Amino acid sequence: MTQVLDKTVETEAAGLSVLKKRRDFLRIARGRLKWVSKSMIVQIAATPEDERSSPRHIRVGYTASKKVGNAVKRNRAKRRLREVVRDLLPDHGQADHDYVLIARTVRDELPYDHLIRDFRWCLRRLNPAEPPNRPSDRKGGNTGRSSAGMALEGGKK
Repeated sequence: MTQVLDKTVETEAAGLSVLKKRRDFLRIARGRLKWVSKSMIVQIAATPEDERSSPRHIRVGYTASKKVGNAVKRNRAKRRLREVVRDLLPDHGQADHDYVLIARTVRDELPYDHLIRDFRWCLRRLNPAEPPNRPSDRKGGNTGRSSAGMALEGGKK
């Protein structure tokens, strides 16, 4: 019981709260601003002025349909999404915005690092103000050029 309370306090201290009302989920879906990755769908919308409780506040909702599996699998999927959000959203999320994360069926088999990578990718796509990839985010010193582009420069494909 103490762990649950500690995580709730930690989440609120990070400026995150949970969406629970159906009308909020529907409002965000109507906004049609979303990004789809292999493991999740991320939807975003600005928080209405009358519902903003504090500056730099972010609200998040989680959902997993029956396509994901039985209740145990759906709850596990939502728990994994909550951890991903707790790790990334306080630093990379847009203030005064609401997010909805929808679990997809493949997320059970994916390692946690892959979920983090997918969520970070979705946030970059949904937040144009986010700075471009930093060298520390890249693997293997990627220069930003694809191998196909390099082959074309050489004259042969």
